[in-house]
Amino acid sequence: MKIGVWLDKPVNKLSGGSHTYYNTLISGIDSFNFHQNIEVVYVSDLDSNNLNRPVINIKPYQRGISYFEKVVRRGFKIISQDLFNHNINRIDQKEKRIRDDAVATQLKSQGVKIIFYPLPTSPVINGVPYILNNWDLAHHSTYAFPEIAGEGGFNSRNDWYINVMPSALMVFCETEAGKKEIAHYLNLNLVKIKVLPIFSSDTFINMQVPEVKQLEILKANGLRSNEFFFYPAQFWAHKNHYHLIKAFQKFVALYPDFKLVLCGSDKGNTAYIKEVVNSLSLEDQIIFSGFIDDDHLHTLYRNARALVMPTFLGPSNIPPIEAMHLGCPVLCSALDGHKEILGDGALYFDPLDELSILESMHLIIDDATRAQLLEKQKEQSTLTDHTIEKALLKLDEHLTEAVNIRNCWE
Repeated sequence: MKIGVWLDKPVNKLSGGSHTYYNTLISGIDSFNFHQNIEVVYVSDLDSNNLNRPVINIKPYQRGISYFEKVVRRGFKIISQDLFNHNINRIDQKEKRIRDDAVATQLKSQGVKIIFYPLPTSPVINGVPYILNNWDLAHHSTYAFPEIAGEGGFNSRNDWYINVMPSALMVFCETEAGKKEIAHYLNLNLVKIKVLPIFSSDTFINMQVPEVKQLEILKANGLRSNEFFFYPAQFWAHKNHYHLIKAFQKFVALYPDFKLVLCGSDKGNTAYIKEVVNSLSLEDQIIFSGFIDDDHLHTLYRNARALVMPTFLGPSNIPPIEAMHLGCPVLCSALDGHKEILGDGALYFDPLDELSILESMHLIIDDATRAQLLEKQKEQSTLTDHTIEKALLKLDEHLTEAVNIRNCWE
């Protein structure tokens, strides 16, 4: 059976984890040998090159807006903005139905029976059975941060989960914890929810950065190996830089030679976090690296005293997996997904409690404690399913089941 994998436009590196995830997954799919009953192709409305598998380029039917509809839109805008928006949505939905019908007809003519959407942001085409990939349920599972609930964020997320997810043939999530969240918050049948394990990039994990270059990177940032903590995260409010900084303020009162490195692109919260740092007179102890290249990132993992990740959002994240494979101790939020992936190979804390974060930082200062944690982490890394190889095996298993379901109708 022919299964189409939807190709999105390239994910910007500044997107962080989504860039790593999407590129690693597509690269893995492109070279993986799926079950003999599965023929994987790509589906896209973009020009795609350098791929091993064939690409079906869809050309959605585009219709222009009639003169009558232009007059209606203008009139509704004058009379009532709310009424205008309602009718524009109605017209847009009608246009989408027309385009979807045209695309579905095209895909059916080429034998595509199922579409898998690797990104939760992909545009779902009605008329062809589909499989969705879900990363989190932020609008339900955590607090109403601006990026989640502000400016209509809750409604836009909720619409997708109410109108799109229930009609999926299957829904993938990254952990068993994620599976429980979907079942709990969305009341979705567990039989439809499948775990496609979260993973890091093997290319990144296995890269070699010469020691000389590592020393250069550390020196350029005023860092010494094992004398800094590290948090790679974009500057969203839910990433919780604030409470980490407050904990670090107390930490450096006892260990003034330590530094904290914060790297990641600005998502609207950097200026505020820098104000907090300045108000606490920590400008010399906290380094804002911005977006950094892989050599730099790899070096920080290899030389940090520990990764500290106080995020509120999960249930899983990529940095703890990267740290686990690179021999960097992990201190992180006590999220169910983190515990599932890392087991005893991490120290967990309450992200809202600065003293809880501080305690984990104090514990990792002891060399014996750090060595024991690294040993447990190494043991856990051999047990984890969270590699791209394991994820592709699971994907093959789930797609095989999807084929068996899809065979039930023409």
